[in-house]
Amino acid sequence: MQQETSLRNLIIAMVAIGAIMLFWQIFFWGPEQEARDEMLAARQAANEQVEAANTTATEGAADALPAEPVYEDVRIPFSGPAMDGSILLRGARVDTLNLRNYYETLEDREAENAEGEVTIFQPQGTGDGYYASLGWTNSEGAAITDAQTPWQMVEGDELTPETPIVIGYDADGLSIRREVSIDENFMFTFTDTVTNTSGRERSVQPYGVLRQFGAPDDLANFYILHEGLVAATGGELHLEKYTKLEEGASFGRDSSEGGWIGLTSKYWLGALIPDQSQPFNVSYRTINRDSGQVLQARMDGAASLLAPGETITSVNRVFGGAKESSTLRAYEEELGISRFQDAIDWGSMFFWLTKPFFFLLSWINSIVGNFGISILILTVLVKAVFFPIQTKAYQSMAKMRELSEPMKRIRETVEDKQEQQRQLAELYQKSGVNPLAGCLPIFIQIPVFYGLYKTLFVTIEMRHEDFPLLPWIQDLSAPDPTALGNLFGLLPFSNAALESVPLIGPMILTVGFLPIFYGITMWALQSLNPPPTDNTQKLIFGMMPIILTFVFSSFAVGLVIYWCWSNILSIAQQYVIMRRHGQETQVDKLIKRLFSKKGEASE
Repeated sequence: MQQETSLRNLIIAMVAIGAIMLFWQIFFWGPEQEARDEMLAARQAANEQVEAANTTATEGAADALPAEPVYEDVRIPFSGPAMDGSILLRGARVDTLNLRNYYETLEDREAENAEGEVTIFQPQGTGDGYYASLGWTNSEGAAITDAQTPWQMVEGDELTPETPIVIGYDADGLSIRREVSIDENFMFTFTDTVTNTSGRERSVQPYGVLRQFGAPDDLANFYILHEGLVAATGGELHLEKYTKLEEGASFGRDSSEGGWIGLTSKYWLGALIPDQSQPFNVSYRTINRDSGQVLQARMDGAASLLAPGETITSVNRVFGGAKESSTLRAYEEELGISRFQDAIDWGSMFFWLTKPFFFLLSWINSIVGNFGISILILTVLVKAVFFPIQTKAYQSMAKMRELSEPMKRIRETVEDKQEQQRQLAELYQKSGVNPLAGCLPIFIQIPVFYGLYKTLFVTIEMRHEDFPLLPWIQDLSAPDPTALGNLFGLLPFSNAALESVPLIGPMILTVGFLPIFYGITMWALQSLNPPPTDNTQKLIFGMMPIILTFVFSSFAVGLVIYWCWSNILSIAQQYVIMRRHGQETQVDKLIKRLFSKKGEASE
């Protein structure tokens, strides 16, 4: 029985370690290497994409990418509380957009001149060109306006939330007047009034395109994160990653129940939102050119037939900004945009877990004003929910400790394995002990771990959020910035320098303070459990805190805070239960040794 039990426990431990290492390989080591390779390839492609559209287009007129004219362009500046930039009058393109309250790095945010703002849209021909443009075709798909149309200013000179502008274009028996407005956040509204000034019927149809000249070079490229095409039609969500888009994936859907289409990275989104009261089509295709790829998302609105002198109005929108949950939710509710919140990658299978976690965290944050503190409070709430289950598990562990001597006597005195197993089972039943009950606290925390991990990873609200209780933590979504290799900041070695040290640099020298503290709390928690009866098991379980210390070193520090605090609460709970059962723990023995050494020193 002892050998069978030891073998079973050894197999369980090895499977657990293998699962952890496999998890690490899938979600971290593999994606990080892939991200580095793809980022290098993307940067090389970006250099080749300069003047990407300087060849004659062979696509349909509305999709054409003709050469950029050489005349001087006119730009209309816009400025709001959350963004600024300019609209290129040629083609009425939204092609310069910076976010005022978000920065590429913490250093950019803290700089005196506050440079380094996040850029969403950039002009074509800059290498990272990305713009949105709305226009009109006829029912056959021939362009009435396109990305080169010479629109004219009609009213206004600067676009702000209080001062919309009006631009116009007249040609071929049609007169188009477009009012452009922006709100306090990230939304552009284009209200087009089209009048048939010819003497015959004319068909007109609104369309819009997002054109991105090559995939972004700042992609996270993580297995559990969606970056690429995202669209909603009729309440359904459609996703396609950048890797598939670059391979030539295509997409097309009709909808009469609202929706939108966009291109998204981890935190940022560019999107086209058609008139939600009209049927429309959304589509995607990759345009391959000698100078690079153009990733194009498109929407086509409802076609209309205008009699001579007749006028129609169409309202379409462009979003370019940060994927703030409250902002997206407000747009979804106020403008009726189907599933706009789901631009955030909550997860296609576990959204029922990640969304509640985030909304609970947000609610707590609205009271305490800091997401780090909110994580501590959430941890307490989670522990309270599972308190009865964990208490029973810890009580079972305490009883197992009480039975350690009787179990040892049975194993030493009974040689027959079947009889040994029978007597142990009888002992468990008589004492009301379930040997597997101690595993419950681990299993019940797995969904909590995943839900919080995913929430911290995908939501922008954690980005560049500090933790006042630990002043060195300025970004809950990033790993602990301290490093063992420079004694947590006491030595003049940067993390970048430590990472460059072969073999031990990335794996050991850059491990931060909190992951190490987590390993200590895990060891302390393990010391309260019944000790393994097999030396091999002792070695394996003794290695687990060390292994997980390195595993947690690249996790978002907000998650490590949760786990450290959870371990501390579990240690307190389990310690009290053990002491109530009269059990001396490893912690007690350690304290005794420390105080006995102090006593001897004082004598």
